[in-house]
Amino acid sequence: MKNNNLNSSLEINNINKDNTKSKINLKLKPWQITGLVDSEGGFFISISKNVTSLTGFNIKLEFKVTQKSHSEDILYDIKEYFGCGNVVIDNRKTDTKKYQISALSDILNIIIPHFDNYPCLTSKNLNFKDWKKIALIMYEKKHLTKKGLEEILNISSNMNKKRSFEEKYNFCFNSLIISKENKFLDLSPYWVQTFLNGEGMFYNYISDKKSRGKVYQGCDSSIEIAQNSHDIAVLLAIKNFFNGGYIKPKYDFFDLSECMKSRSLNRYIFRDTKVIIDFVKEYPMLTRKQLDYLDWKKIVDLKSEGAHKTSEGLILMKQIISKMNSKR
Repeated sequence: MKNNNLNSSLEINNINKDNTKSKINLKLKPWQITGLVDSEGGFFISISKNVTSLTGFNIKLEFKVTQKSHSEDILYDIKEYFGCGNVVIDNRKTDTKKYQISALSDILNIIIPHFDNYPCLTSKNLNFKDWKKIALIMYEKKHLTKKGLEEILNISSNMNKKRSFEEKYNFCFNSLIISKENKFLDLSPYWVQTFLNGEGMFYNYISDKKSRGKVYQGCDSSIEIAQNSHDIAVLLAIKNFFNGGYIKPKYDFFDLSECMKSRSLNRYIFRDTKVIIDFVKEYPMLTRKQLDYLDWKKIVDLKSEGAHKTSEGLILMKQIISKMNSKR
């Protein structure tokens, strides 16, 4: 695994340095914040009609990170880190909550400086850059003019789901590859830690296998991370970080046309359980996913003891698996 050398000399620069530095709480590391946002957060704008405003429209910016209610503690940790914002219900049907900031002063003084210095590594960085442009237009009060409103409408028309596949694909490769030999950027383990919290899963597969005509009981354990295919470079960078694993489906990842024809979701799969255990021991999961990891590790330990070769062991292992992940 690679050591992080990205943030050793970075400092937060913003419109109001003294105000921001007094609010920052380092219970969470900066790259942990960015990893959470890359996996579970985003930068949004809402434009609604308002007959009383000068332009006839209201413009609101929002930065948010979502979590299932059972893992809401991490949202309060983010709030503590930034020293502003609120944790509120996001969606009752999906039982999710969100940490949100919509105050322009906090966006300008705290959120934008953070992501300038610790940028998103997925294509969400493109949304951040456009979001930042809009925030600066609003800071200068230009959104209250017809010209400023038109500029905001033009910028927002290409954000988030409206952004092209090609732009997102090219951005990730251009930002994550740092040499002509396709050498990938060294990821911060703190970013990997929280990105895995959001996008990763701990899996155990127990099934019959056949070798040389003989059937035996197989037990494979892995971590798997899924991403939209336009962000395939992110999975390649994670593969480089762990120095192993593979990506499904297989195709020429450096060919845009092949990527566009692949499944909408690509998946990184890594089965070196020792490396995974060593990593999580140093960088534990910060959400309820830690419980899934601990059960996953029980299966790995039981396999090492040969439990999968006995009926009693198999029953125990299957019982553990039956209560993991979405079944918990």
